[in-house]
Formats: sequence, C-alpha cells, structure tokens
Amino acid sequence: MGTDRARAFEAARKLNALLSSGNDLVARVTQSTETIGTAIAIFRRDVVPTMRWGEKTRLGYEQTLARIDRLIGDREVAAFGVRDAAEFIRDTTDSARGRQNLRLVLSWVLATAVEEGWIDTNPALQTRKAHFERQRERLTDNTYEAIWQAADPWLRNAMDLSLVTLLRREDIATLRFPDIRDGCLHVIPAKTEGSTGARLRIAVSGELAEILGRCRDDIASPYVIHRLPGKARPHGMRAKGRDHHTQLLPEQITRAFADARDMAAAVNPDFFGTNPPTFHEIRSLGAARLRQRGWSEEQVQALLAHSDVKTTRTYLADHEVPWTDIRLG
Repeated sequence: MGTDRARAFEAARKLNALLSSGNDLVARVTQSTETIGTAIAIFRRDVVPTMRWGEKTRLGYEQTLARIDRLIGDREVAAFGVRDAAEFIRDTTDSARGRQNLRLVLSWVLATAVEEGWIDTNPALQTRKAHFERQRERLTDNTYEAIWQAADPWLRNAMDLSLVTLLRREDIATLRFPDIRDGCLHVIPAKTEGSTGARLRIAVSGELAEILGRCRDDIASPYVIHRLPGKARPHGMRAKGRDHHTQLLPEQITRAFADARDMAAAVNPDFFGTNPPTFHEIRSLGAARLRQRGWSEEQVQALLAHSDVKTTRTYLADHEVPWTDIRLG
C-alpha cells in the first residue's frame, strides 16, 4: 500500500467494497455472468441441432448435459480451470466409462465458451483421459449355439438374421416382408439414417434365403420377425411404437435373448462370466465369421454401416484373426 497512510486507508476501503459479498451492485459490475450453465444453453441451442445423433444417443447426451448443469452450472466459466475440471470428473463418478463420457460432453460445452470468446483454452481437453475397456463378453460359436437351442423359434430367426446380415436389434425388429424385393433385402439402418445415410441392399441367397423362408410361417404378419401375443389387446391399448399385434419391440428381443442365455447358462455354468453377452454381440460374431471367410475390413465395415473402420475393428477385436495365405516362389 506504500507509506502514505491516507492513500492506504482509501485503497483498503475500495478493496473491502469490492470483496464484500453484500455489495451486490459492485459484484454485478465486477463479476462475470458467463457461467457453465450459460454455455450449456448456447450449446443446446446452436450445436445440438446440427449433431446427427440417433434418438437413444441424443437422450444419453442430454442426461449428461443436465447432470453437468445441475452440479456446476452456476460456476463461472472464466474461473473454471483444469484442476476444477479434473476434480469434477473424478468426484462425480467412479466409472471409467462415466468419466470418459463426462469429459467428452464437458469439453463440448467448454469449446462453446471458447468459441464465444469467454476463455482462451478448453480446460476439459487438458484433463487425463479415462481408459475404458469393453467389458461385455464376446459370443463364440459354442455359446451362440447354446443360446439358440434355448430360444423360441421367432428368436432363433431374429438371431440368425442378425448373424448373417449384421443388422442391429432395432433394424431386425422393423424389417417388413415388403422390404424383400427384386431379389434383395432393402434396409436403411435407423442409427445411421441421419448420419452416414447408409442404404443397404443385401442379396437374398444362401443362408439369408433359408432364414427368410423360415420367417414365412403360418402367422399373418407384415413383420419378418413376429409372434402372436400371449394376450390380445385393443388397438388403443397397444404399446407405443407398435402398429400390429404380431410386432415385436426391440426391448422384447433383448429380454427374450437374455432369458434364453440364462437358460443356456443354467445347463452350462462355465459359459458366461460376470458380463454376459447381449443380443448386440451377435453382430460382432457375425462380422468375425465374415472375416474368417475372407471378407476384407472394408467389406465388413460396409455391411455394419460404420462410418469409421476403427469402429469395425473394435467389433472384430477379441475374435480369432483369419489366416493369410502366402505363396513363396
């Protein structure tokens, strides 16, 4: 403060006024109003509509945004540093996957703050990346066969259809017989409809022709995978998303597969560990089978409708790598 007593007292009075929590007028002028919650609002308004997310993905990220907003939405962006970001991610969840997701979404929010000119660098990007390994067990030929034997006929058809075409559960559930025309099965995968725009035209022959033939049973249904309900309900009382009484919802396929898997495990207790495979793992097994038959990664990627071959490699990981034939001389 120097040696001038009067000037020192005047400076002290000004500092006290600035630091006083009760001086709302001074605080209003000197404190930043740009909070993480404000950045989230801008991100939702300007960025989210441009993201080509599926409905399930969008809901998942929205839940994370809401969580960030609830826990630190009132924090000033300018005062939120790398240490704050690291502590928030670490203290919010013990799950490596959860931390990975929090870091990603928080980095999107803070990138919005950078783009608005509120901060110069993104502190979330400077935090340590959480290392998450896939924990779900892979299906093998033996475990697939055991589950198949325990499954109802309609579920066997759904499993075999996914194994051969690599289609997701949601696409298996929505396949209709009119989608089979001109000797091909026409599919626009729901998850990629708003992103890669993949449109698959799969030739109906061999295994696929045999499976589709089995699906044409004595039940009148427009859906390839179908069953008669245990209890008929009036049209107005049907579950949301169901337009025909024989239609199966994706969740029903998941539950039926889990039930068949549990029955298989009861007979073969050593088949599954603490993270048993789900219906989705059928795609991975089917992809590995195609590689073993000589398909290239790019061909498998096209059928899986992946935009990035890295994702395809994740599906192929932990399965036996096919032999490469080499002739010398």
